[in-house]
Amino acid sequence: MKILAFVPLLLTASVASWSAGADIIKGNTLGDPKAPLLIEVFSDFQCPACKVFHDDVLPQIMRDYVIPGKAYLIYRYFPLDGHQYGRTAAEFVCAAAQIGKYQQAADALFAHQEKWSVDGKVEQTVNDVLTATEQQKVKSLVKSAPVQAEINHDLEEGKGVPVQSTPGLLVTYRLKRYPVPGAGGLNYVFLKSFLDDLLKK
Repeated sequence: MKILAFVPLLLTASVASWSAGADIIKGNTLGDPKAPLLIEVFSDFQCPACKVFHDDVLPQIMRDYVIPGKAYLIYRYFPLDGHQYGRTAAEFVCAAAQIGKYQQAADALFAHQEKWSVDGKVEQTVNDVLTATEQQKVKSLVKSAPVQAEINHDLEEGKGVPVQSTPGLLVTYRLKRYPVPGAGGLNYVFLKSFLDDLLKK
């Protein structure tokens, strides 16, 4: 797929937004901030399609772009109103990220999504991958100002894109932002072709 199918958004306003947002991001990034591509993933832990992206697509992005230094990836918390436990899940993962346990908490919630989406046991699911001391730290941070500020910032950022569905991908390259259609984020062949085309520009 050629990048002509995508409409780039000029970064005039979003550079300031990114600069302000960068200060509150903690623990939910992967790769080198100086990489040529910036990939922002707007995701909801209770979203089945986001689980597919996390389980199947993200490992390939890591292998082909993040680990080789071609892309810097930021997870954006984007809980949907229709998901009863989406905001709670985002809060617990964001709180875990504050103590360096983002990946463990995110992996646990996606791995057991079907269970806690029904019984609402988000805290217990995250606690399973934390020590007793870490559990207490996370619990104390869940409703804290830094956690709430980061989630609210990501929600506003996503609405400004706008993110139409999750997972929503936004790729920035040479001061231009390219929203990737929902289905494109789940089709790695499509996504890889798009990212490779950008890097050739």
